[in-house]
Amino acid sequence: YASFGTDTVPVNGTTYWADIFIPRNITLTGVGVLNGTVSAGANKGVVALYTSAGGAAVANSDTAGTTLTGTNAFQQVAFTGTYAAVGPARYWIGLQLDGTTNTIRTVAASTFIDVLTKSATGTFGTVPSLTVPTTFTADVGPIAYIY
Repeated sequence: YASFGTDTVPVNGTTYWADIFIPRNITLTGVGVLNGTVSAGANKGVVALYTSAGGAAVANSDTAGTTLTGTNAFQQVAFTGTYAAVGPARYWIGLQLDGTTNTIRTVAASTFIDVLTKSATGTFGTVPSLTVPTTFTADVGPIAYIY
């Protein structure tokens, strides 16, 4: 996955969002995030899931964070509890890191079709509300999946 998307240096406490489509009802356990070229376990991450309307997260991982390790590899980060997603519907994945040592893979310009992305500064460990974006911004949407 070394050439997938952009190797992005995150800003401490900033949340990065990208939309996903869930085609059917499914019980979710967490989010798999794509770590970048620097993943020495120096930073922790928090993941969150939002409905199509945005607002407060409907599920998130432990706000103390999970240590991110695995260069150019997907890492699964579990929610604090399962979430029963109703599909078909659009949802949003959020990712937040507590530092700038580890890098993450983000959606580069003109590489995904119909993806909306956004980032917003904040405080690590505080899961923010989402105001749904209507545009795509390169290099801010995390490359991730739900599980």
